[in-house]
Amino acid sequence: MTIHPRGDRSERSAPLTQRSAATHAAVDLDSAHVWWGSIYGALIGMGLALAGLAIGFGLTGLGGDTKSFWYLSRAAGVVAYLLLWGSVAWGLLLSSRIGKGRLRPPVLLDAHQFLSSLAIGFALFHGLILMGDHYLSFPLTAVLVPFAGTYKPLMVAAGQIGLWLSVLLLASFYVRKRIGQKRWRTLHYVSFVGFWIVLIHSVFIGSESGQPWLIALYTAT
Repeated sequence: MTIHPRGDRSERSAPLTQRSAATHAAVDLDSAHVWWGSIYGALIGMGLALAGLAIGFGLTGLGGDTKSFWYLSRAAGVVAYLLLWGSVAWGLLLSSRIGKGRLRPPVLLDAHQFLSSLAIGFALFHGLILMGDHYLSFPLTAVLVPFAGTYKPLMVAAGQIGLWLSVLLLASFYVRKRIGQKRWRTLHYVSFVGFWIVLIHSVFIGSESGQPWLIALYTAT
């Protein structure tokens, strides 16, 4: 039987220790940048919301009798839906073994927050720009408060509830340590409810929902 000196064991364990330290250093480096996706997404989202608000209040000189409001709103609504779907799908990837094996968690979280922020920004633009339309005359309360308007109140409220649920979930990222990881994960199951509510809103209120390409889009997602 061969007995190895203590020094041999320490030498053999040194590479493992170095690799472990390097791994932790890489994770710490990624964690330092984990909020950039949320920051960029929030800035772009706020820009979209302010743009929608400015156009809705008529600060751009765009006439209220034009159909441009509807076209811009519909386009932004479709983009917001796709971004929301992407955010939910990315969240599933973040919690799955497939995602963890291919990409580092900070990268996945960064992209997830970025998509969520953009989805909220486009959703706000989608609603706020309708304030400038003189045909339906959406006040600010009808855009942001569920059941406050008279135009298809149930289906409009579905979109509004989905929006506020998305805002709640995005805000939960910043208080995750306070509420605890278990409660935070439980809260994130609400994202599935929010997505289905938004899907119902998109299918039943959109005037182009019967278009083949939109039917294919909703079916695929």
